[in-house]
Amino acid sequence: VKAEYTLTLDGFAEDGGRVVDSSKGFMKGPFAFYAGTGGVIKGWDLMIMEMKEGEARKLIIPADLGYGSKGAGGKIPGGATLYFEVKLAALGDAPVLNEKQQQWLDEHP
Repeated sequence: VKAEYTLTLDGFAEDGGRVVDSSKGFMKGPFAFYAGTGGVIKGWDLMIMEMKEGEARKLIIPADLGYGSKGAGGKIPGGATLYFEVKLAALGDAPVLNEKQQQWLDEHP
């Protein structure tokens, strides 16, 4: 999937929250990832699976579904609640499985 997002701390931007990351701006674009595979924080995996292409949501993600007690990247402190404005920009093709992956799926329905 591809998603456009803005991440703030201490509330949403219009409420005085501080923007710490965004897919918007010069030389940026939608963030691409495989949904439901654990490649992003758990809060994203859970919400993106329920969204429709083109849908926008505001999310408040508690630390246990975000970056936990460790935080991330020096910008996000441990225990932080994350405030996201997210738009599911595009659904992509399903990933192509190699032979071993397909065999494993066939053996573990």
